Order: sequence, then structure tokens, then C-alpha cells
Amino acid sequence: MVKIIGGIMHDCYPLTPAQMVHMYTLKFSPTHEIVNIGTGTFLQAELNISVLREALNRAIERSESMRLRIWRDPETEELWQYVVPYKNQHFEYYDFSALSEEKAHAILERWTSQPFDTFGGELSRIVIVSMPNGYNGYYLNVHHACADSGSVITFTKDVMDIYCHLMYDLPYPAPLTSYIESVKKDLEYPESKKAKRDEKYWQEKLSQPMPLFTDFAGTERLKAYRETTGRPDVRWCTLPSPDGSGGTITYDLDVDSTNKIIAFAEEHDIPTSVVILHAIRTVLSKFNDNAQDVTIRNFVSRRSTILHKKCGGVRMHCLPLRTIIDPANTTVLESMEIIKREQQEMFLHADYSTLRYYLAQREVYGMDMGAEFHSISFTYQPATRKSLVPYLKGIPFRCRWYSSGKQPQPFYITAMHRPGDGGLTFFFGYQKACATPEQIEFLYYFTGRVLFRSIENPDKTVQEIIDMT
Repeated sequence: MVKIIGGIMHDCYPLTPAQMVHMYTLKFSPTHEIVNIGTGTFLQAELNISVLREALNRAIERSESMRLRIWRDPETEELWQYVVPYKNQHFEYYDFSALSEEKAHAILERWTSQPFDTFGGELSRIVIVSMPNGYNGYYLNVHHACADSGSVITFTKDVMDIYCHLMYDLPYPAPLTSYIESVKKDLEYPESKKAKRDEKYWQEKLSQPMPLFTDFAGTERLKAYRETTGRPDVRWCTLPSPDGSGGTITYDLDVDSTNKIIAFAEEHDIPTSVVILHAIRTVLSKFNDNAQDVTIRNFVSRRSTILHKKCGGVRMHCLPLRTIIDPANTTVLESMEIIKREQQEMFLHADYSTLRYYLAQREVYGMDMGAEFHSISFTYQPATRKSLVPYLKGIPFRCRWYSSGKQPQPFYITAMHRPGDGGLTFFFGYQKACATPEQIEFLYYFTGRVLFRSIENPDKTVQEIIDMT
């Protein structure tokens, strides 16, 4: 639909369900930085700043989602999105090389806490920086309504591919796909036959007996909630979130250990995400008196086609992955097969609106406002050997994710492959009222133990793995 905004005609489109999740977050947040994504991409090598500026500009020109704007109609309050024409930018340069690592990263954290003008302003900022210890690159802060972790990775790779073409005459990367075309596809969904199939699937899930809340910190939170509410049998729990204050913690897994996980997954025809989910799920069971009924909220990137893989934007839907597994009578491989089957079914029906599902869940089970059955949200960003950037081999590479000081979710884990060496990085985002750095370190330690004990002993029962850790 054509709208006149600031005296200029724009082709405008409604927001997608994935974007509306972040609008919902903003509705209940006093400040808008809660939807910021801050990242730094750094190589331990000298970079030509003018060429990097050119590469960044070309990448933005190729990416519609990096030129996205959101407009709120002052008369109807309806939200619309549109893409502005490309304009060349002169990205500022800052030299932090003389600072300590701690001070340099603190500055970028502070930049990430600067909110965007969601309704009308630019939704991304880029600054070229030199960091301590010879690392150089750029910092990106982007609004979650126009990017998710997958699109940030796609943009990063495009920048570096263009840079290496300009510097070393390597092949020019293939064009990105159209974000607007992906939006059109999403807007066709509600009237499709697939929408009806998805509705039936999720309604069937909601007709099952009530799930059980399993906390990453153990059973005490649910016990306390039952005592506070005077309902000893309640199976959900609310995680405290007075203002969304939060932080991030990142752990890098070495390449050899990552390759062991991938080799195991390939040998047994199990997705790498399932191998990781099995470990997280088993730890949740262990920490909750060997609970059999465990729910993890699984983020699905919905990028199964070429159009969606390279269009940018936010395509994440987050829906519950519930599994009921008897640890004493289920082997590791059987557990993974159960998770694999459930995840495959979820992926088939992941176009269903996140907000629609959780509002329905609250109504069906009579849940309190803000109550959940999951304590952990999880997403996995896959990588293939072809997707790794070949010219980074041998060059130390860092991709740092920064906190805005606010977190939209109580606790989530993102497992992603580093573009340089393909090793796994585990990114934890958490609200400070829900988790502490010590709890996160403890969870990561046990998850790693369970993960590697599992792939070393796939024929043992889950209970035996629990006992080994």
C-alpha cells in the first residue's frame, strides 16, 4: 500500500508476525534499547579503512532490510514498514587500540544501550574501529525488528566478501535476495492451506495434558511460586522481570571439540542442533529431580529457501519444543531421535504466529500473566564448510555480541558457528533478575559434560549419563 510519509510516497507493508513479537516487547518495556543487537566483527590484521567503508556501503545498498524504516500512522496507530533508497554513508572511525580490552568493549556496550527511534528513524548504526591487540573491523548496532542473528551473520559475510573482492580481486559475491519479496510471502500465509494445517497441529499440541516448568536453576523457583500463590500443584512459573535489565556472556568452544560434535551428528544422521538440545534438555531434567516432561522454547529462523536465507530481516519464530523422556529407559540415541522427530514437526509448522500460540496457551491452561513452562530459549545458527569465509583461515577472527543493558527474554542460548574457523560459540543472554553469571557458568559446564559424555556413550541410558556427570 502506498503511503505518504514526510511528504514522500513509499510502498508500505504491514509488519510480519516475527516483527510483531518485538513490537510486543516494546509495548511492555520503558525503553527501546531492549530490542538492540550489538555486534563487533574484528580481524587481527591491518584493514584498509577506505575500502572497508566502500564494502559497508555496497553491502547496505544490496540489503533492503538494512534500509528498513517503521512508520506508525498517527491517525490509526497502524504499523507499516518500508525501504528507503540507498544513500552513501561516511562511517566514523574510532581508534581504541591504546585502551585495555575491558575499556574498549565497555564503550561498545555503552553504544549498544543507545535506543533507536523505532517509528521513523534509522534502525542501524555502523562504526569502524581499531581494537586492542591488533584487531580491526566494525561495530554494528541494529534494531531487532529488521535483523536477527542469522541476518547479522549474512550481512557480515557479505561485507567481508565485498572487502576481499575490492582488496584482493576475489570473486564478487552473488546478490542478496529481496527482503520485501520475503515479506510478501509472509503476508500471504494467513489465507493459505498451510496456515490451516499449522493451526490444526498447534491446537492438537494445546489439547495435551499440561506441561511442567523445569528451571535451569533447579526446583526452588517453582516451589517458591507454588507457596506464594497457594497452589501446590501449579505446573507453570513466572520468571521475574521488573525492568528487563540484563547482560550477555559468551563461551567459545574449540574447533576440535566442535568437530567431534559435528562428526557424531553426521555419523548418526542427527542434526547438530538436536545434539546440543539433548544436552540442554538432559541438564534441565537433572536439575529438576530427573523430570521426564521438559519444554524448551526453540527459535526457528525459517530460512529454508534461497529467498529467505539471504533476504536479511527478522524471520525468527519461537515455539515450544516439548519432549517426554524417561531417563532410566531411554538411551542417548533414542532421546536424540525423539527430539529430532519433535523438532522436525515443529519446523514444518513454524510459520505459525508466536504471539498467537502463547496467547492461546495462556487461555487453554488458565495461566497467570507472564507465566511459562520453559525457562530456556534456544536457537542454533548452522554453518556448512561452504559458508565459512576461506580467506579468514589462519587469521585470528572475533565476532563479539554486546548487551544493551536490557534483555527481552529471561534466559536464552544461541549456538552459532564462527565464520573464521567454524568452531561453536555459545551466546547467553539473560535478565539479571532471573540468572547470575555464576549460574550460567555452572549450566554451561554441566551442559558440556553431558554433551560429550553423550556422544562418547550413545548406547547408555540418559540416566546413566546423568549419573556420570
